[in-house]
Amino acid sequence: MPSCLLIECCPYHWEVFPAWVNLLGEFGYAVDIACPDTPGHLETLAMLGIRRLPVERLGDIPFDRYDLVVIGTLMHVGYNRLDMFRPLPGLELVERTGRPSISVVHDPVQWAGRRPEASFDGRHAAGWGTLNLFPDGTFYWQGRLRRKRRWMRKGSRLVLWEDGRRLVFASTDRGATYRGPNGMALRRRPPVRTDLARHTRSGRHAILTFSRQAAEALRPRCPGVSWIVPFVPHDGPAPPPPPDEFVFAGSIDYRSKAVSSLLSACAHLAPGESVLVLGGSRYATADPNMARLIRDLAACGLEDRVRFTGYLSYGDFVDRLRRSRFLLPLVDDRISAGDYRTRTPAAIPLSLGLGVPMIVHEAIARRFDLGFMVCYPGEDLAAGLAAARTLSEAAYAQLRERTQEAARRQAAHNRETLCGILSRILT
Repeated sequence: MPSCLLIECCPYHWEVFPAWVNLLGEFGYAVDIACPDTPGHLETLAMLGIRRLPVERLGDIPFDRYDLVVIGTLMHVGYNRLDMFRPLPGLELVERTGRPSISVVHDPVQWAGRRPEASFDGRHAAGWGTLNLFPDGTFYWQGRLRRKRRWMRKGSRLVLWEDGRRLVFASTDRGATYRGPNGMALRRRPPVRTDLARHTRSGRHAILTFSRQAAEALRPRCPGVSWIVPFVPHDGPAPPPPPDEFVFAGSIDYRSKAVSSLLSACAHLAPGESVLVLGGSRYATADPNMARLIRDLAACGLEDRVRFTGYLSYGDFVDRLRRSRFLLPLVDDRISAGDYRTRTPAAIPLSLGLGVPMIVHEAIARRFDLGFMVCYPGEDLAAGLAAARTLSEAAYAQLRERTQEAARRQAAHNRETLCGILSRILT
């Protein structure tokens, strides 16, 4: 039996482990997983019956025992909050394994305009930090929130504009080091590996995204990029869903979810209807987004319209979601800086895998070939709930069948794409 090592250095993304194990299993692979020891990873591994390999001791793993390596999240030093990732899952790590590989790029923007042109170790008033300069003329200090910042070179000088200040750094060694005002200093770091085309040129490595739009955005930087939407199909009839319940699955986040449309829609729920927030943060009592939602519901007099299950292990989460009638992704093109123009909302693989239809923003449905779902325009989620409410049982049964048809098409695409990649990189 061929074997694969799945490496996930992020303290999140464990929800794709079952999908990878299922998909690779269709090709006969036994899968080992190296990941952090966060509760989410451990619970998911226990559900799969897989023992964790410590990602913090990745160097001790004999890679030559594996036929294939999959990097669950490919990153470079231009990403923010790198303190969470040990080791950094970059191109250097992939090639150090010496094995054929598939690496997943979740955010194509990071490999286009946000790839560092130069990176420096910097000393400033608050201590030491990493400074990254990007090709689009912006920069940021590692770990800080991004703001409107600009940089440019003027001969042997580097000029930074930050928070209304103009900082000029001078170099006497062709840019290896720079000195600025108030003792500030910069020391150039080794060049950052971000050339995906070069990485894949040998034919032993492949780049994958989780949406067609992400692959199209990345293709100028990596012509051979492919895409899949991994999910676990759950065959067999699901229990009858409650007719008066709409489900949002996951953690509430005002930055990445259209929570305002949910609040507006709750005011139009019919008597007896409610929205169920399924799962969520393990530490809900300390979650500022959850506290804000509860305050907003109380201010609108809608406390009784939204119910919360609290945190659920991934297995319980999936089991409860499978018994839902409709899933609310709560994403559109406005929130999360337009990320969902290329990123697949997590609700889509859940919907396809479980056969649960969605009430979804029309732009998202159109982009991901899901126009048969219950759709609504703008922020008018209430219109989507009303349309779902009027469906007859026969129409709802037809909607579930179309959801399952879409899942079968996507699963076939996933298998065909992965088959082509494996044939190419293992030859």
